[in-house]
Amino acid sequence: MANEEYFEKIVSPIEALRILNKEAKTLAMKIIGKNLLKEDLCLCAMLDRSMRLTDGFIPMIEARNLTCAGALLRLQMDNCLRLFALFIANDRNEAVDRIIDGGVFNSLKDKNGKQMRDGYLKEKLDKHDPCFSVVYNQASGFIHFSSKAFYQSVHPKENHEISFQVGGEQPGKINPVLLECVGAYIHYIKLFHRLMNIIAESKAEFDTNYEGCNCGGFNC
Repeated sequence: MANEEYFEKIVSPIEALRILNKEAKTLAMKIIGKNLLKEDLCLCAMLDRSMRLTDGFIPMIEARNLTCAGALLRLQMDNCLRLFALFIANDRNEAVDRIIDGGVFNSLKDKNGKQMRDGYLKEKLDKHDPCFSVVYNQASGFIHFSSKAFYQSVHPKENHEISFQVGGEQPGKINPVLLECVGAYIHYIKLFHRLMNIIAESKAEFDTNYEGCNCGGFNC
């Protein structure tokens, strides 16, 4: 795919990413609501992280930097994992504390008594998004040194020759992969937002139940 075609194709997705970041601000307002809870601090931090990742992702796809774009996709998917873990945690307060305090998260258990390791969370999320594990594992190749690096640096040529690229302009062969990365990134932000919306709706119900209460819900 020629670069000109690539740059034409990313115009609409970039606008979609900017709109999603605006939606994230609205979600944060809904999460905070009228009564501030401890878990709201954690959730707003997740939304902030998601927005800042997107702020970094846009210039990377504009620069055709697949290495960084792929790594940012993986980090955005990690947001989905951690948020989903709060839904299935046996003790949500403990899970929130671990995130805030920086403790070991994967030792926590879900409602079925299973440790919430990344591999387990991926399997559980696959039931809601069948491609999650596959995409997550592919994106992880940009976090750790893997064949992804060879794909971008080593280029087979005719007569059993190969060429090496260290820096410089990336070949057009990465453009379709970049577009796939953009599509996946948008897909998993939307998944992240859907999960956040469920919590936001629950928070609105909580606020209604505690309307007029002066304790902020902490002692009720």
